[in-house]
Amino acid sequence: MSRVSDYAFINAKLRARIGIMHDMSLFDEMIKSPSLPEAFAKLEGSRHSDLLEVYRSTGDLQQVELQMLEDEIALYREVEGYLPSLPAAFVSVLLEKIEVDNVKNVIRLWYSDVIRHHVIAYRSAYLYKGVIVHRIDYDGAVNAVTYQELVHAFRGTPYEEVLDSFSMEKLASEGLFPLEIALDHMWFRHLDEGIRKLDGTDRKTAEAIYSVDVDLKNILMLTRYSYSYHLEPQELKKVMIPMGYIAEEAERTGALSSDDPMAVLSSIVRHHYPQISEEIASIRRTADDLTTVEENNREIVLIEAYLGDRRKKAYRRILQGDPFSIGVVLAYFFLCMQEDGILRAILSGKYYGRSEEKIREGLGL
Repeated sequence: MSRVSDYAFINAKLRARIGIMHDMSLFDEMIKSPSLPEAFAKLEGSRHSDLLEVYRSTGDLQQVELQMLEDEIALYREVEGYLPSLPAAFVSVLLEKIEVDNVKNVIRLWYSDVIRHHVIAYRSAYLYKGVIVHRIDYDGAVNAVTYQELVHAFRGTPYEEVLDSFSMEKLASEGLFPLEIALDHMWFRHLDEGIRKLDGTDRKTAEAIYSVDVDLKNILMLTRYSYSYHLEPQELKKVMIPMGYIAEEAERTGALSSDDPMAVLSSIVRHHYPQISEEIASIRRTADDLTTVEENNREIVLIEAYLGDRRKKAYRRILQGDPFSIGVVLAYFFLCMQEDGILRAILSGKYYGRSEEKIREGLGL
């Protein structure tokens, strides 16, 4: 079948949905609402009306967030069902990213219980325990007493191999950071494999989107883990995603084994992303003068805002380009997740009693 016949129906459907998304008037009304219940009431008749029903029946914001996760999973599955085999398989890889984050949440709860000896019973009630991509025994994982029991809960999934490379002792001494990085790297390997299986225009589109996405994530890694946490070069190499221009150039130039790795890496970033290199340079110049964690985090938030802006521009170009490729599907997912992020921030702000000004400031509005 041709690309036109493959994508004509789903792209028309998604473009129609995109056309009515991002009407900021709904979010503006929610921000102006004097209370959380009144903010929820604004969702009546919107595509998020199911969240209003959950809140009315439970009064529990965490139950609402669980419903949002279920809605996101359903969204990916719906689109996957409209696509031919290769792009459908790629959507499954994207859905696996949601599963990786869910797996992290489960492991964090287990870690809090078994290693930190914190009470987790009330938090485990808000876990998503259904099948996302792989069949996982979430109850078995969160209730595991030994590390072997934890690993066993993930048997037959890609997560089993990752967990097998760690131990109870290693997690107790080093924390969850190395394990979570390993899970992220596993998913990015799957992403790279998924992109390579796509055909023609689909592959070029996915490569263009995710190569920049990986680069920007690696730039954030450099600022966060080198400047803020002062990781040694060998440790920094472990956290960087081994994909994209930044990682490839770092490998080619031997940046992480040089006398001044950050100078070489900064040169690589400056060559390919000149605008963002100014932000990184600013962080490096002022890092020693920052007196609080909050001030340092504020600088990193500026970097993250830049990354988000780059993604928005990339997806906008896709929507203005070839209508018969996986690009419209990727743009739709991005816009939905962005909209959900705005909604979460507003509801959280109302829950914690933040002012309208503070909520808008947090959203960059």
